[in-house]
Amino acid sequence: MNFFILSSAAAMMTLVLSLSSQAQVISPSGQEINFSVSSIMTASRDQNLTAKEQVQFHVSHLFGLFHSPELITKFKLDPSLIDGIGAPQSDMEIKIISHNIISANKVRISYQAKGKMLLQKKVAQYFLNKKSLAFPLPVDPYEIYREECTDEHYTSFGDFWYFYDAYRAGCESLLKPPLAQDVQFDFSAVAARKTELSPRLDLLRGNNDNGSVFSIAVIHGYSNGWNIPKDDGKLNYNQLNDYLKRQKFVRKTLYTNTTHPQDVFSKKITLANGKTIEVQINHILVETTISSKTVSFAKFFRDAVATADVIVYSGHSGLGMNLDIPMLEQKAGTFEFNPKKRQIFFFDSCASYSYYLTTFSAQKTRAKIDVVTNALSSFFMTGEGVLESFFGVLLDPNIEDMPWIEILTRMEKSMNGITSLINVGGI
Repeated sequence: MNFFILSSAAAMMTLVLSLSSQAQVISPSGQEINFSVSSIMTASRDQNLTAKEQVQFHVSHLFGLFHSPELITKFKLDPSLIDGIGAPQSDMEIKIISHNIISANKVRISYQAKGKMLLQKKVAQYFLNKKSLAFPLPVDPYEIYREECTDEHYTSFGDFWYFYDAYRAGCESLLKPPLAQDVQFDFSAVAARKTELSPRLDLLRGNNDNGSVFSIAVIHGYSNGWNIPKDDGKLNYNQLNDYLKRQKFVRKTLYTNTTHPQDVFSKKITLANGKTIEVQINHILVETTISSKTVSFAKFFRDAVATADVIVYSGHSGLGMNLDIPMLEQKAGTFEFNPKKRQIFFFDSCASYSYYLTTFSAQKTRAKIDVVTNALSSFFMTGEGVLESFFGVLLDPNIEDMPWIEILTRMEKSMNGITSLINVGGI
């Protein structure tokens, strides 16, 4: 959601460093474009990172630059409604040109990289019209830390690449030599593919390898912890339960454990075509940080991936760590993506476009998955409206199907002007 957790600067590097060409992205407020860059960086030798991981860390400083309120304002956008101009995907294709030791503890890396980024539509068009723009990336990302130039809550070096604001008054040294250098990025349009542009509700709510049951799994993660009485994640969990009660769902409590309560809500719905289906919504509130010792989240998510038609995750991204499949498999065993099932994954968390779109859309070699993500911050305060708008489509018996752009527009409108650059990819 609107705050993040990162234990070290290397945490983000666990993501796969490969470029996916499988996903086509649709967004009511955003546009995906290609980028490519060639640069030279200096890095510390004692970080236990490969050259490609060092490059990944270097380019990731675009997150901080793109979230600067000063830069948002330059594009005549409202920082109270949009907390960034966009974000790059974490996955990118990287080519190391040279990797030279220049001192006892320093290396110089020359590289080329290319990938994709999702930008606010007006900004995307500006980038495409310009074709190339220079951004001030650090000469050495390990020597630019300034506490006064980052978020007041997350002040560590490990979070600096995401939260730092080089455009802030007093932080101008982070924009120019010797700490920064202008690096040219080239931009091009992403070619649209002729493919299905809807979720295919007829297939999701049909015999999707589980008979007449339309199975939905919802995970609400804590914002600050299970022992916080007014935790925002707990509030969202209760709000969804109240919504399902208003929709006349029958509630069966599976676990009353105060740290990870779980319920199943069920209801029979007769669709417009006369077919009656049973909707089952398995709902859990649980600690989702990857550092948590509990296995409840990992097991619930693993089972949902194998059996559910729709999986919703609402909680912290952990800067890409919370839904890291290999790390979750260490807790819960192997994840199985059912090739017979069509599925929707909705990751309502911060910058989930950057961390999870490519990771999960790559599973389309084994299963048909549409992945709904956010390019910017997702807030607990907007979570209820967004999820209810989504469910309003899924559970409406009179809607046989609906274009993704209309579904996402409904979800975004519930945020009363705020945009997270919600999008769907993998279609």
